[in-house]
Amino acid sequence: LGLTSRLLRERLLDDLEEVYCLKQLPWGALTRCWPREFTLWQQDETKEDGYRKIKQLGGVHPLDQEVEDTYDIENGLMEEKKTGLGFLDTIADFVNGMQVL
Repeated sequence: LGLTSRLLRERLLDDLEEVYCLKQLPWGALTRCWPREFTLWQQDETKEDGYRKIKQLGGVHPLDQEVEDTYDIENGLMEEKKTGLGFLDTIADFVNGMQVL
């Protein structure tokens, strides 16, 4: 019974699309109103409505790490990741991480 109900739930939820999102963050908000994309906002006291748009993030709910990285890049706290050769970049990141240990 447990596996059957889990499969039914997964099939049902996989077809659903998140149409509205308002997630408060310590420094701003993540919003979405379907059919538009997810939008990341930062508090800005100089703006009339109190927020400024940082970035459109696409139609798939972004991971928390992606949201935090976007904020850090926008505010100069982190450099934007360079796109390179993919596989070799992954190996280099792994080696660099092991060196830190």
